[in-house]
Amino acid sequence: MKEIRKDMITGDIVIYSSYRNKRPLDKVKATSEFDNKEDEYSESCPFCRGNTSNIKEIKEEIKNSKGEWLAMSVANKFPILDLSTNEIFGEHEVLIETYRHNGSYYNMTNEEFKNTFTLIKNRYRELSMRKGIEYVSVFKNSKRNAGASLMHPHSQMVSSNLIPPEIMKEIKVSDAYKNETDRNLYEDLVEMEIKNEDRLIYNGKYFLAFVPHATRYNGEVRIVGKDDLNVDQWSFEHIDELSYLFKNMFENMEKYHGDIPFNVILHSKTVNKEIGKEMRTHFHIVPRKYNFGGFELTTGLYVCGSNPADLAKAFRIK
Repeated sequence: MKEIRKDMITGDIVIYSSYRNKRPLDKVKATSEFDNKEDEYSESCPFCRGNTSNIKEIKEEIKNSKGEWLAMSVANKFPILDLSTNEIFGEHEVLIETYRHNGSYYNMTNEEFKNTFTLIKNRYRELSMRKGIEYVSVFKNSKRNAGASLMHPHSQMVSSNLIPPEIMKEIKVSDAYKNETDRNLYEDLVEMEIKNEDRLIYNGKYFLAFVPHATRYNGEVRIVGKDDLNVDQWSFEHIDELSYLFKNMFENMEKYHGDIPFNVILHSKTVNKEIGKEMRTHFHIVPRKYNFGGFELTTGLYVCGSNPADLAKAFRIK
C-alpha cells in the first residue's frame, strides 16, 4: 500500500509505503564501542561517581541520604552556545541522568527517571530566566549513531536567544489550525488518538503516548501533554507519570528493537508565552534504526514504512 500522509504536528508530507521495510538488507555485523555491557563504574569516564572532581561547574545535584549524588547537571565543557557574544547566545548544560556508567533508558529504574525529569524541570526554569532567552532545547542522544560522544547516560539542555526553525514550523502549524477551526490542534489530536485506539501506547491522566499516523522518522513515538503546561510547571504527579511511562515503554521498545540508538527530543513552549500560544509540550522519540537516503535528501519528501498499529501494539503499556 502506498499513500500520501501529512504529519498533524509538523506539517511534513510523508509517503507511506508498507513495502519499504520488507527490503532485503545485507547482513553486516554491527560494531560499536557503545554496547552498554560495561560495569557500573568506568575509571576513564568523566561522568562516573568518583571521577567528577575535574568538572569545573556543577549546576545542580540530586543526592541520596548518604550525601552521594544520584544525578547532576553540569556546564558543558564544549558548549554549542555560550555568553561570549550578543548575536547568538545561551547556555549549554549536560544532565548526567544516573551515576551508573552502564545505565540506559532501557534499564533505568523509576527513581532514576524521576531524578532525570526533576533535573529537566529545575534546570529549564533556571535557564529560561536569563534576560533575552527565547527558547530552551532539551534532547538526548543515545549511542554514537544518535550523536552521543560519551556512553554514560546523559541528556543536554541549550538555551538560546532565538526560537529554532523546527519549533517555529510546529508553531505555524498549530496557529494555522486554530485560525481555521477555532480549536487547539493538540486537544483534537489527543481526542482523535484515544478514539482510534490502534496507535495508542499509553493513555494517562497527564500524558498520551502514541505512534503517529504520519512521520518522517520510521518507528517514531510521540508523547503529548494533555494540559497546557510548560516544563517548569510540571508537578510531582506529572513527573511520576512520565517516569512510569518512560520506564515501561522503553522496556517494551527494547524487546521489539533491541538495544538500538535513539534520540529523545522535548519540544516545549517558548519562554516568551506570547509566541506559540497553541503549542503544547511534547516529546519526539526517534529510534535510529533507519537513515535517510538519497530520495529524501534530494526531494525533501520522507518515506515511512512502519505500521503504526503494529508498533503501538508492541510498545503498549498494559
